[in-house]
Amino acid sequence: MDGIKGIENLFYIVIDGEDIPVGCLTGSPMSEDVQTIETTTRENEGWITELPTNQSYTIQLDGLMVKDDEDSGNTIFSYRRLRQIKRNKELITWKRKTLNGYYIDSGKAHITNISDAETAGEFITFSATLKGFGRPEEDFIRKGLGIEEILITNNEKGISRYGNTN
Repeated sequence: MDGIKGIENLFYIVIDGEDIPVGCLTGSPMSEDVQTIETTTRENEGWITELPTNQSYTIQLDGLMVKDDEDSGNTIFSYRRLRQIKRNKELITWKRKTLNGYYIDSGKAHITNISDAETAGEFITFSATLKGFGRPEEDFIRKGLGIEEILITNNEKGISRYGNTN
């Protein structure tokens, strides 16, 4: 079994159709939750049963602060630009590509928290929390595969949904 390393996972913010990376990230984990309501049936014999209802997700960005203003020559997002988005309460479109686009997650989110930390003699780090807006999407189209290979690959895995085509 081949493991996927964290370095093979890149996080982007989409601006005018262009994927702009968030630079020098050390992590971008995504967490999904679902609320539940308790139910009762005659068959549960006193045991609690629950049904899932509303779902949500958050993405935590952790990284090293780098220059990201226009005159720096860097075409990336870092702390300063992310903080500006949070202060303006902008709804962003994000994308996370793994293995050069083999897996692609995407969606919309608001930045709900951002902070920085500095220690004398060390690089300044930052953290940001993105709260999902609606359902995140998963792209099943594998880079370099023809449509027949995609259908066969996904059918073998029991996947019945192909991106946004249904």
